[in-house]
Amino acid sequence: MPAKGHNGEVNAATSGRARQPEERSAIIDLAAVRHNVGRLLRCARGRELIAVVKADGYGHGAEEVARAALAAGAGMLGTAHVTEALALRRCGITAPVLAWLHTPSTDFRAAVRYGICLGISGWELDAVLDAARAHGAPATLHLKIDTGLGRNGATVTQWPALVERVAAAQREGLVDVTGIFTHLAVADEPDRAGDTVAQLGALTRAVDTARGAGLRPRTIHAANTPALLAAEQYGDPDDVLRDAVRVGLGLYGLSPFPAGGPEDPGLIPAMTLRARVANVKSVPSGQGVSYGLTYHTDRPTRLALIPLGYGDGVPRAATGAPVFIGGRVYPVVGRIAMDQCVVDLSLGRPAGHDAAGPAEGAGVPDATAQPLVRIGDEAVLFGAGRYPSATAWAEASGSINYEVVTRISPRVPREYVTGTENPADSDSDADADADAGDADSGARPRWTLTRHPVTPEQTRRLAQRLAGFLGAGDLLMLNGDLGAGKTTFTQGLGRGLGVREGIISPTFVLSRRHPNLPEGPRPGGPDLVHVDAYRLDSAGEIDDIDLEDTVDTCVTVVEWGTGKVEHLSGSRLVIDIERPRGPAGAPSGDPSDVARVLAELAAAWEDEEEQAGQPRTVTLRGYGPRWADRPEL
Repeated sequence: MPAKGHNGEVNAATSGRARQPEERSAIIDLAAVRHNVGRLLRCARGRELIAVVKADGYGHGAEEVARAALAAGAGMLGTAHVTEALALRRCGITAPVLAWLHTPSTDFRAAVRYGICLGISGWELDAVLDAARAHGAPATLHLKIDTGLGRNGATVTQWPALVERVAAAQREGLVDVTGIFTHLAVADEPDRAGDTVAQLGALTRAVDTARGAGLRPRTIHAANTPALLAAEQYGDPDDVLRDAVRVGLGLYGLSPFPAGGPEDPGLIPAMTLRARVANVKSVPSGQGVSYGLTYHTDRPTRLALIPLGYGDGVPRAATGAPVFIGGRVYPVVGRIAMDQCVVDLSLGRPAGHDAAGPAEGAGVPDATAQPLVRIGDEAVLFGAGRYPSATAWAEASGSINYEVVTRISPRVPREYVTGTENPADSDSDADADADAGDADSGARPRWTLTRHPVTPEQTRRLAQRLAGFLGAGDLLMLNGDLGAGKTTFTQGLGRGLGVREGIISPTFVLSRRHPNLPEGPRPGGPDLVHVDAYRLDSAGEIDDIDLEDTVDTCVTVVEWGTGKVEHLSGSRLVIDIERPRGPAGAPSGDPSDVARVLAELAAAWEDEEEQAGQPRTVTLRGYGPRWADRPEL
């Protein structure tokens, strides 16, 4: 495929002819991003996933990662700055976006105009209210409470006054407070769980104060990637997960934990940084290498020059970091320069050992036994599978993997692939085999289809057309916030399948079976089983309602089923419905509080009717061999 620059534009020098290897590039595997979103959603147990794409998607490309994450089920995007959020809008991305780091120069009027949700700490409220008045529409807000990190957010002391002011503004119609959030300080240190629990307790008290002031936030969020991955280690995982999880690093396939952290959820690194060897030469024993001559060879050897340096974002301090060439890994020797670094070919070891190279000068006994490395061979600094990891480079430079990928310079072209073109996928080692098996089992979508019905009837007709492609044994996972139109969509499926009318939400019966009608459009066709898994915490509880007895003979539609029903079938159709005002998540609080949940559902259904003239975004994704071909809708 043609190479793309950092802005995603095709390079005219390489389009229209066979692709030539780039001298250096960062290959971004968007299939890995989608895979990671799926794994993280499973960990989130039905909560909404806010995909953080700040800092140009941690160096991976904000637009491309945002589209991949949304296609895989993310419900909202997160950026630091409003300018980043507006850039997503200019790309045509209409999904909800939260931006939380502001200065007096922030363009709040543009933020309100383009529907950017604003994180509010306190000082910026007057400017936001002015913007709402100027635009003639309310600003959507998530209020931020500083529960201990000491950065942004209102302090516990400032919080009551802030929520009173915001509540007054909401009564004037100037703001709509849809969320409250905080940022955890030490979630990546599981042995400091007490500090995290204290922050979560402060968040709970802040939410109670806000509700006492008359605010009704629908989305409470605190969990970042480490908190999400470690949630099961806390006494009450639900206290960590809340209504949504705000995930950054995990999207990109990297772990926030040192070795020995929580169990690996099976994330795949999305970035592979590689280059072509620029020079190879033989040198005598005692040869100095790079500025300062901090390294000297201790035998006759060969040196390979890699055209990546700190001008490309490679850490200058990462002497000893691993570079993969031809199935072996070699350490960087000498100081990393602005444009290049050097590896000593006498210090190689077989690939698969994910650590910085041997101490400089350790070597192997015989330089003549070195495998042949030629000018033009591919050198990979980090990636997935057999390649060294970004974490190994972080350890070599005394940094963190967040910084390693984020700092890769725009001078390095980005190449976007969907998995099969990534060099890591061509390896025949066990890691590559495992990835392939994962894909075959339906971990990555085969295709994505998006439609935008405006009215409930258009939503039903879309589902009715889809029903024509369904048969016994099909499993559908139906996701969407309260009032998005999940029941409306299911009614359309029932109409197309020709089952008994009267489809309503099965929230309090968990599962309803709607029999096929002999006089309907598909006599003798499958029954429809409609399930609400919101109150079910696990796949084991799903098994208790005996879906395995009907899944092969019926069409099964499960709401809130992420992480709970995938085991029922090797194939599934995932349908996400996004409503115009952004996500409200699942019913809040204790699922056993029937009266409260009923009230929330009633309000959501009224909300759906109020928005009947506004478009929904319905995204369908097919997983597994059953859905190799996309239906024409």
